[in-house]
Amino acid sequence: MNTKKLTIVSKRKADTMLLDSLFNPVNGQTLTRTRYDMGKYKPEKFIGREIECAEHVQAIFTQSQRDSDGPYIALYCLVSR
Repeated sequence: MNTKKLTIVSKRKADTMLLDSLFNPVNGQTLTRTRYDMGKYKPEKFIGREIECAEHVQAIFTQSQRDSDGPYIALYCLVSR
């Protein structure tokens, strides 16, 4: 599997990329939003960090969430398959 490094972007930038893919397809397809991993991370700054990921991942972004254990950060990605 080929990998590449991506910088984590804001949710707003990811939403813009998702919307743009409706009118300008990436690799002939629209992007799909999916969970990058099932980790629950402490709330801290992730934007700007680099992560190694698969070739079909176009963007990685964070989203704040909360469960019975309290607030946490989840990583989501935009993929083209």
